[in-house]
Amino acid sequence: MLGPAAALPAPQEEAPRRQRFFDPRRMFSYSRREALELRRDPIRLTLAVLDSVILMFVMGYGISMDVEDLTFAVLDRDQTTTSRDYTLEHSGSRYFIEQPPITDYADLDRRMRAGEISLAIEIPPGFARDIARGRPVQIGAWIDGAMPARAETVRGYVQGMHALWLSGRTKARAPVNIETRFRYNPDLESLVAMVPAVIPILLLLLPAMLTALSVVREKELGSIVNLYATPTTKLEFLLGKQLPYVVLAMLNFLLLTLIAVTLFGVPLTGSFWTLALGALFYCFAATAMGLLISSFMRSQIAAIFGTAIVTMMPALQFSGLLDPVSSLEGAGAVVGQVFPTTHFLTISRGVFSKALQFGDLSGAFIPLLIAVPVLTGLCVLLLKKQDG
Repeated sequence: MLGPAAALPAPQEEAPRRQRFFDPRRMFSYSRREALELRRDPIRLTLAVLDSVILMFVMGYGISMDVEDLTFAVLDRDQTTTSRDYTLEHSGSRYFIEQPPITDYADLDRRMRAGEISLAIEIPPGFARDIARGRPVQIGAWIDGAMPARAETVRGYVQGMHALWLSGRTKARAPVNIETRFRYNPDLESLVAMVPAVIPILLLLLPAMLTALSVVREKELGSIVNLYATPTTKLEFLLGKQLPYVVLAMLNFLLLTLIAVTLFGVPLTGSFWTLALGALFYCFAATAMGLLISSFMRSQIAAIFGTAIVTMMPALQFSGLLDPVSSLEGAGAVVGQVFPTTHFLTISRGVFSKALQFGDLSGAFIPLLIAVPVLTGLCVLLLKKQDG
């Protein structure tokens, strides 16, 4: 006879799985999805590469500090062999193109107002006689100052030509002679200075804009609700969105570097791997800036304009593109010191022009290394994982 049925053991409840703070698989799933969207949109992918090349040529040739073929004319009140010899000193230079002589002050003013001449040289009467007798002589140089930077360059040219003419007439040589030599860019060519500086500008604008658009597009389409309904963390979502554009930015970097060396003829004298490592950190910082901007934007049009303003204004004005950061003051100096473009521009110019290696540029890597986690952390804090 069987006894009472033994009580069945109660089924044990499975302990809930603990959600991982960071799961690379979830991150790479977003990266794969973003990469597939890029592949399915060949126009956006092509423009991302083609725009960089077009802007490289526009900015490389368009931003020039060279001042050549300056038109000048002479108001010669002496009309002697010595005064004509002084005029020939300028007209024989590659920097100047001589125009017909000036007749009087009214003619000088009219022609400079019309833009016919950028420089007018006035040689006083008695010029040859006073030079022969060793008397002090004052020569007038009238420069078009509508563009101050260009005017300062012209003044330097005039002073240099004047000193060259005087040295040619001096019979006794002084015991001390100063010879000026320019290192790293001996011919003072703008391309050698500007092309390495354009690469950081382009690696900032387009990757930041594309990354910002990738997040804002999801807000517009409403597909960002997938983030709200899944266990994916904000950090996984942001890094997953960021990685494809970092890869695309690095491909742009390789293409721009190749164009700089082959088509522009700018020699790469330093360590390429140092430049590539700096570009990698910089691309992470640039795309993180795009993610940060996307936190405040609700439409793609606003994201495009917002990214262009936030990235280009500091990069062009405060990064040392045209004027050194050390010459800035106040808030501009602070922006110049903390903005990532400043430090990658130092790396780019140092590698291209000065043959610098990683050890020489290690100080410029530290701000880039700090900028990446700081910008990413701000993105995580500002991204909302819920509608509101």
